[in-house]
Amino acid sequence: MRHNPKVLRIAQRPALAAAVAALGAAGLAISTARPAHAEFQIQEADIEKGAVQLSYRGAVHWGLPAVEEPPLVQSHEFEAQYGLTNWWLFSFTLGTNQPNGEDFSVSSVEFEAQYQLIKRQGDGIALAIQGGYEKAINHGDEQNADEIGFGPIVELAKGPLLLTLNPLFTDQVGDNAQTESLGFGYGWRAEYDFAKHWGVGVEMFGEIEDLANAGSFNDQNHSIGPTLFWNPGESDAGEGDEKEGKKGDDEDTVAGPPAMEFSLNVGLQFGLTDATSDTEIPG
Repeated sequence: MRHNPKVLRIAQRPALAAAVAALGAAGLAISTARPAHAEFQIQEADIEKGAVQLSYRGAVHWGLPAVEEPPLVQSHEFEAQYGLTNWWLFSFTLGTNQPNGEDFSVSSVEFEAQYQLIKRQGDGIALAIQGGYEKAINHGDEQNADEIGFGPIVELAKGPLLLTLNPLFTDQVGDNAQTESLGFGYGWRAEYDFAKHWGVGVEMFGEIEDLANAGSFNDQNHSIGPTLFWNPGESDAGEGDEKEGKKGDDEDTVAGPPAMEFSLNVGLQFGLTDATSDTEIPG
């Protein structure tokens, strides 16, 4: 499912926050004509009241399995999120893809909610839970099923190191459901911030569509690769938020216009199995 606060966030307290995200991180490949659930995304636990985030995620694929017909060339997701409170976040995502020789088409729409259980201040652990419903948009002879997903979001931070875990259980629903049991997907990221606005990391993604018929490891989707993080306004914005937070409870304080932040994650993923495309890079 989704969300990466480091992608791009604008926070203005107490006014409405706004953000525009550009995320290009290649991720796990697919075994159907539509992108896998949660396109190449690591979702983090943090939620901020009034924050609006607009995100783009996409990739170009090479070396997809022969079962993919026609083979997927590009896949994209466009997402809007809103922090209703400091504990509740709601989001809407539009998924699109472009098989080889065909035009872009909408493949899915998804609605999701996230609730934060434990907030983190600096080092330590953060914990949230997420759940969502994905409606498949079928074209022609396509018979993709709708899907629900749920699972925890776990963050472990120590100094410049941040580990984020996204285990996710899924279930196909509706007339086109084909699985016998729950599915399981995962994403994890290990990030090291080596400079004020720069970080490097490793991301891994995987998916088992039907746990009752998982097959061998080589029949499943698994990929791993490096990621570069660029957050040009993150530190400065954080310092401003802290200063504003000291007087933010003063109702007489007049909020200025929201400050905009832009950040970019760029990665490369390598398939680990025959069922996974050989390589994906941002689209």
